[in-house]
Amino acid sequence: MKVNVAVCGKFHYHDYVRYLATLGILNRFYYSHRLSTDSAALGIGKEQAVNLWPKEYLLGIHGWLTRGRLVPEMYAWYANLWQAGVLRRWKPCDILHLMLHGTGVAVARRAKREGSVVVVEPVNQHPQGMNEILGDETERLGLKTRRALYRIQERQIEEAALSDFLLAPSRVVRDSFVMRGYDQHRTSVLPYAVDLTRFHPIAGQASSDKRFRVICVAQITPRKGQVYLLEAWKKLDLPNAELLLIGSLSHEMASVLRRYDGIFRHIPFVPNQQLFQYYGRSSVFVLPSLEDGFGCVSTEAMACGVPVVITASAGSSEIIEHGKDGFVVPARSPEAITEHLELLYRNTELRNEMATAALTKAQTELGWDIYAGRLCDLYRSILAGVTSPQLPTENEVIAGP
Repeated sequence: MKVNVAVCGKFHYHDYVRYLATLGILNRFYYSHRLSTDSAALGIGKEQAVNLWPKEYLLGIHGWLTRGRLVPEMYAWYANLWQAGVLRRWKPCDILHLMLHGTGVAVARRAKREGSVVVVEPVNQHPQGMNEILGDETERLGLKTRRALYRIQERQIEEAALSDFLLAPSRVVRDSFVMRGYDQHRTSVLPYAVDLTRFHPIAGQASSDKRFRVICVAQITPRKGQVYLLEAWKKLDLPNAELLLIGSLSHEMASVLRRYDGIFRHIPFVPNQQLFQYYGRSSVFVLPSLEDGFGCVSTEAMACGVPVVITASAGSSEIIEHGKDGFVVPARSPEAITEHLELLYRNTELRNEMATAALTKAQTELGWDIYAGRLCDLYRSILAGVTSPQLPTENEVIAGP
């Protein structure tokens, strides 16, 4: 069994391709990232790593020059550049595992012509569903609203139609495609994991800082829902407490954030390898997303021994045991966030118990090596002709068919 993994960007694939290589099934890894992210950095063979980096640098320059404007409109052009490079370096495979991002329609067609099985992996809800959520939210915030799909989103739908199987990181993602016609019997749910070598409690952490610190790590956009966390924080007005937002600020949210000046601290960027220090000095992690296919920042926080408060609209809520290692709250509910943050603020013993439970779950269930093993089993099942994988129950997420 030989698998080509193709992702026009970085994402989580970089965390587990080394395990696929060790298992002997990785054929080629097509990606797009900085030049330093080479085969040695990935832990795979030199002939297996195909970094089509020009797209990444051009897109970065574009975003810097225009402050992010016209990037969605131009993204299809950058995708064409990337997939042309993939086709030039193509090597036949048994399975093409393609990030469903609208960047590989031509690659999927090539694989299908050669008899490969095409597995697509959306990291967010169906584009039409996501547009509905974002359209509603931008209207609520008084921002410019766009309801029509971008060309790159239309391509995502084309990729799904071409595929043989859909792998989702959560039920919320899987169900959004099923309700729009994708055959549920050709799907499976496999929650993402966390790099336990990078994210862990701070060794010998000093206990002198007694401040109750709430942290949210996510780009500040309407989709991530920080405004509802800010509303909750304003209501709480807790003594000896701090709200820390880490993530770049989208230009559309600048005016919204100004309404909350003085009640939070904002750090636009922290290198990923340093994030564990911020998690480790925090009391609670909050992810208030309105739409999030998974939200790996939540597993990062858990691996650092931090309890989490996550909306049910984030896929990572499906791995949370409510009241044990975190709390799952409704989206767009400052009231629910307020209630659970106040509970954790006033009950140090509960907070410590939940922190221990979150850490234990991350260390025993959420390693990327475990994820890769389950993924390898799924590949074999698909090739063996399994078309009716066991589907998750209401309270269960499966790791394969």
